[in-house]
Amino acid sequence: MSSWFSQLSSTVSNITGVGTTVDSIKTVADTITDGQAYTALDEHDLDWTLASGSSTENQVFYLTTRSGGFAFVQLIHSNIGLWNPTITMTCRFYDPESSTSVFKNITMSKFELSADKRSVKTDFFNIQLDAAQKLYKLNITHPELVVSLDFERVDRGFKVGEGKTYLGGDKSSAAGFVSHKFWPRCAVKGTFIVNQKIFETEGDGIFIHAIQGMQPQLIASNWNFVNFQSDKASIAMMQFQTTKQYGSVNINQGSLVLNDKLVCVSIDNSVELLDLKKDEDTQYDIPQTIKLTWKGKTIKEEGQEPKDVVITMTTEPRGLIEKIDVLAEIPYVIRKLVQSLIVKPYIYQWIDKSTAEITIGDEKTTVEGHCFQELVFVSSF
Repeated sequence: MSSWFSQLSSTVSNITGVGTTVDSIKTVADTITDGQAYTALDEHDLDWTLASGSSTENQVFYLTTRSGGFAFVQLIHSNIGLWNPTITMTCRFYDPESSTSVFKNITMSKFELSADKRSVKTDFFNIQLDAAQKLYKLNITHPELVVSLDFERVDRGFKVGEGKTYLGGDKSSAAGFVSHKFWPRCAVKGTFIVNQKIFETEGDGIFIHAIQGMQPQLIASNWNFVNFQSDKASIAMMQFQTTKQYGSVNINQGSLVLNDKLVCVSIDNSVELLDLKKDEDTQYDIPQTIKLTWKGKTIKEEGQEPKDVVITMTTEPRGLIEKIDVLAEIPYVIRKLVQSLIVKPYIYQWIDKSTAEITIGDEKTTVEGHCFQELVFVSSF
């Protein structure tokens, strides 16, 4: 999620969105046709589209190790701005055992798609998807960073409904859209070389292919992302609140993978930010406690009636990985003007031990694992 916002143009009009007045919205929930939030991915859902206009497309691969280490690698293709597309690779590597925490944000010029539009070659980062669309091979070769990872899908991927929220109209008339496709649990294995040190890594992952078909600061005022991983379960939640011009609507998508099976995709989920405390550095009210709830049904299977699914998890975000000032690299004069017009965009990232309580029908399960959370403040629109 985070590095989408690093693609904000340094032009005032792109940052403020002055003049935008449309207010209609069609959410992913509105695109559900059969009462089931789950929709299987089709053969083209993971294709790179490189949508025209003000759009940003990215693929992000998250890894959580069983010992509480965390990493992500991400490739972003952004058409936002006045000139050529911006190609950016971002990588976070966090290893608590060695107190290693590294973040890289590298701009590139090369972006070559395979004939099937599912694999990419850039200056330093190659992403290759196999013919069965079950395994991604990632390779980064850069003077500051070397990464080799296998990202293998466990069970199924999914989208909610059509996989898109339309802003400013419906599919044919919208001013823009937001699209998400998920692999909610992956088996991950590979190597990171950072600071001239080799880290062999293995753990559980989640993969997201996302498109923002308009300038990101016009879409949402804030984002919440939750990625819980344990030996038995993967639980994810993504929520963004649309800007005021689109009704300040909370759009939420969640999933549960239990014992290596995608059990539930849900939209009736909630994030409660509690015990707020002002961060004097940013002037944002930061939660000391976060209460998370998922509500949905098991995915329809032949010969089985769907069961109610409820998941609850209460976390205390203490393991701060990083607090990111998104505008830090924008020229000073423009930054001050932007800050006078919108709330300063900041990203908070934590990873902590956590416990989730899962109820499926009458059966209750408690799982312990590590929870990565990202809280993004974008704008006050």
